[in-house]
Amino acid sequence: MSRVTSVGGMEDPGSVLLALVAATGLGAVIGLERQVDQHSTADASAGVRTFALFGLWGAATGFFAEMYGAAAFVVGAAAFAAMIVTSYILFAAGTRDWGITTEFAGFGAFAVGVLVWNEQVIVAAAVAVGIAALLRAKEWLHDLTDRFSDEDVRAVLQFAVLTAVVLPLLPDQDYGPFEAFNPRRVWLMVVFVAAIGLAGYVALRFKGERGLGVTGLLGGLISSTAVTLGFSKMSKDQPRLQTALVAGITAASGLMYARVLVEAFVFAPDMALKLAVPLVVLFVLVEGAAIYWWTRPLEARPGASEIKLQNPVTLKSALQFAALYAAVIFVAKVLIDRASEAALSVVGAVSGINDVDAITLAMADEVARQGLDPTFAAQAVLAAVVVNTLVKAGMAVVLGSKGLGRAVAITLVPAAVLGGVAWILLATG
Repeated sequence: MSRVTSVGGMEDPGSVLLALVAATGLGAVIGLERQVDQHSTADASAGVRTFALFGLWGAATGFFAEMYGAAAFVVGAAAFAAMIVTSYILFAAGTRDWGITTEFAGFGAFAVGVLVWNEQVIVAAAVAVGIAALLRAKEWLHDLTDRFSDEDVRAVLQFAVLTAVVLPLLPDQDYGPFEAFNPRRVWLMVVFVAAIGLAGYVALRFKGERGLGVTGLLGGLISSTAVTLGFSKMSKDQPRLQTALVAGITAASGLMYARVLVEAFVFAPDMALKLAVPLVVLFVLVEGAAIYWWTRPLEARPGASEIKLQNPVTLKSALQFAALYAAVIFVAKVLIDRASEAALSVVGAVSGINDVDAITLAMADEVARQGLDPTFAAQAVLAAVVVNTLVKAGMAVVLGSKGLGRAVAITLVPAAVLGGVAWILLATG
């Protein structure tokens, strides 16, 4: 709704004044942060008053634009930009400080004023507070970036490429025999799994290597199999860390059950409800064992983990998962068409040797999009979970020390048996 009905004729002078005051106040919010930040320096050139006037200038520019048209707005904005640029050049030339944070904050205050004039007060307030919060987070952001390595930046950028560049380019259409291949759906699952892996990787990086148990738990977001492999090998070289290594392996394995359940709930809640009880029981059992092993006394509790969990977001890993997921979808559709839905558990068991995410997401997709019976889908996922659990127990026994292999097997083999019982109950229920 316009505040000005004609040149010189105001519909509501009070609302005009209120808009100018609001713009001035929101500009002052940004200026307050700038003044506090520069308080201890001799060159605090812009503070509360200056930014309050920036906000007022933005609202006034909107006012004149409404009275005289778009040309007035262009003139007002250009004049503001010329003032900021000139001030920056003169100030930077004298101090040799070429940072432009304050100048961009000034443009932000101007934009806030324009938003207020256009009756977007809530948006303007959010922008002003957001700018102030971002400026105030300077030290925290610097500390955060200091922790990033080249590998970390590469992981984030690769995830951004997978998500923002590749995904939008793929067609959302079914291709091939049985219309089993949908490029957009396949890549969406790649992005989802990569996001989980990246979350675990970042958590490990910022939590720090404070203990094998914690590292194992967070590593379960990336790959519990990788944790089992790395910790099992370590147990032979450093037997005095055996208890902590067992805790790490069981913690990662327990988190796998939670990861599967979350994936199922996101894409196929009906299937997730079938899996909820057995997976929650397995999670509690295995994580309980991890807590038990971690609280046992150690000869020398480690202050850092030595396992190197690599960046999970790479083009190679993405393509591998995409191929595996597409293959599982294709085999599942063939079995549904030529055999029976009950045969899907065979696919799940074979898939579980290497991975549980592909079969979980494939079955969830079939339930959500193709109407697959959630019971048969849940059976296939449980078959993968059981096999994967047994594989990790076997890795610990074969690759780890005798003590570690025995301790891990005592936990994971019963968990696999319980998973098998749950599978039977689903099949006969």
